Amino acid sequence: MTFKHLAAALSIAFTLGACGGGAGGDVDAFVKLDTEKAAAFEAGGEDCVAKAKSVGDWRKANTANYKALQKKLNDQFGKEPPKDMMEKHGATMKANKKAVIDAMFKCTKNEAFSKMMDETKD
Repeated sequence: MTFKHLAAALSIAFTLGACGGGAGGDVDAFVKLDTEKAAAFEAGGEDCVAKAKSVGDWRKANTANYKALQKKLNDQFGKEPPKDMMEKHGATMKANKKAVIDAMFKCTKNEAFSKMMDETKD
């Protein structure tokens, strides 16, 4: 995986931290998708080829909805989500972000993972 993929992943991860909470169903839907995304990145343990398949499948199925919810929440809350929402979802979002970042670092140089990232980018 190239540096651009890692930089993009880190950028997304930090954006997620900024919209880690929200009101009602949109936030719950986003947190659910984000948790499923983290599970996809955790799949396969140390096996980056397995991670590539899992993450690729998740991205193909969920990226459009994920990005739409992310944009909606960012537009609604900006850089500072309400404290009560961060209290409810902050720990989950932090754990999800860690799972994604850990997998990105672990599989940075794996050919299958890099190819999947290229094939499933926006």
